[in-house]
Amino acid sequence: MEECLVLKNIMKRYESGKGKNRNMTEALKGVSLSIAQGEFVAVTGRSGCGKSTLLNIMGGMDRQTSGEYLFRGEKIDDMNARALARFRNQSIGFVFQAFYLAKELTAADNVAMPLGYAHVRSRERKQRAEEALTAVGLGTKFHARPSQLSGGEQQRVAIARAIINHPAVLLADEPTGNLDCENGQKIMNLLHRLHDDGLTIVMVTHDLALAEQADRIIYMEDGRQKNISHKS
Repeated sequence: MEECLVLKNIMKRYESGKGKNRNMTEALKGVSLSIAQGEFVAVTGRSGCGKSTLLNIMGGMDRQTSGEYLFRGEKIDDMNARALARFRNQSIGFVFQAFYLAKELTAADNVAMPLGYAHVRSRERKQRAEEALTAVGLGTKFHARPSQLSGGEQQRVAIARAIINHPAVLLADEPTGNLDCENGQKIMNLLHRLHDDGLTIVMVTHDLALAEQADRIIYMEDGRQKNISHKS
């Protein structure tokens, strides 16, 4: 399969304090991996192991201290701020544990937000938002505000927003973390359906049972990939 994301010896250090109080934290310690187009990969490990930092670098929300990141053969490290913003908007979809929906906007308006940044016209934004909501099973919720939706429905709105620009990769950081088991599995079923349609998915989760539903699991420990396993 064609490689989609390639990370080579990725290091990430954070500095805090000054002078004698200066501290250095190594969040990632030489991570190297590749993810093929069309894969569903889970990244798991204990809190603080570096899995969310890794996802943020994949999504262009953070830059590594050293190492190389290639996306479809293009060096993300060489992008300026404008190119990086375009990359995040057009190539990557993001889903988080917290839904990050604007409370004052309807479901359709929340979903359409990335299209505004992409300068898509109003009429097309509305049509595409409604199509995306229908695709995630919320075809009757166009005008509902977040307070009128359940947690599972809010996460579906967030997923619709993430896929509105037809990204190459969906990055999901603990997408079921705020949901009960039943709604969490409904979200997983939706992710599986999107994956079956060809979407590449990288999901961070602390839940091994959810991770085992992916094609491949990357286990993180203390900033390093400890092990990689494939679905039998």
